[in-house]
Amino acid sequence: MAEWLLALLLLQPQIAAAGTAEISRPPVGAIELDAVRMLARPDLPAADTLVLLVETSREAYFKLSERDVILASGQLLKGSHPLPFTRPGMFARSQSLFFLLDLLENGTHWQNKISVTIAVDAKTEMAAGGKPGLSGHFALGMYHAGRLVGFREKNMLDLLNLKTGPVVPVPDPALSGSAGRSPAAGQSISLLGVGMALAKYLAGKKAEKKLRAHAAESQKKRLALTILRAKKEIPIVIELRVE
Repeated sequence: MAEWLLALLLLQPQIAAAGTAEISRPPVGAIELDAVRMLARPDLPAADTLVLLVETSREAYFKLSERDVILASGQLLKGSHPLPFTRPGMFARSQSLFFLLDLLENGTHWQNKISVTIAVDAKTEMAAGGKPGLSGHFALGMYHAGRLVGFREKNMLDLLNLKTGPVVPVPDPALSGSAGRSPAAGQSISLLGVGMALAKYLAGKKAEKKLRAHAAESQKKRLALTILRAKKEIPIVIELRVE
């Protein structure tokens, strides 16, 4: 019994030291852009609302401010949580904004400096009424020796995009026999070719997965999206830096 009490007394200072070390670390582990929510809700940035994703290891009270103006406040629970806040005129023009995130836990105070750089492209994608719209259709024909061998229907707007497409062949009744028939498909399949095609497909899927993961990670600090204002699409880029 005495030995058990002695062991308990020896453990108490170690437990207290571990608790003190935990409190000495800031409760916030990461502050990022909530890219998923911002992309899914373009109406948020259109209303000058930015959503951060804050990861905390412990509960703490917070206050987000800009030049002593409180933009958001409350309690952050343990885990990863969105922190939306509205700042009038945030996405109205290109600018750099600085915010302070203050946290309070059991009388201990921490502060994070948040820098948000906004780049706004105010130029409209299409000038309404600038040029008369094109309408109607036309056909492109391909001739050989004075004979129509193919054609493609287009609309007038395709002239702006300069897009091309497959040509529809016109059957030629003058051709008959083997000359008018397509060559027969091969009767054998190369196993080596199938294997190489499968390996190429799997390598492409793996590379695509890595690119998506890299893009998702990059969007946590730099996010490009488009907002709609006055019936005009405006591209914006948001960059986040935390100190």
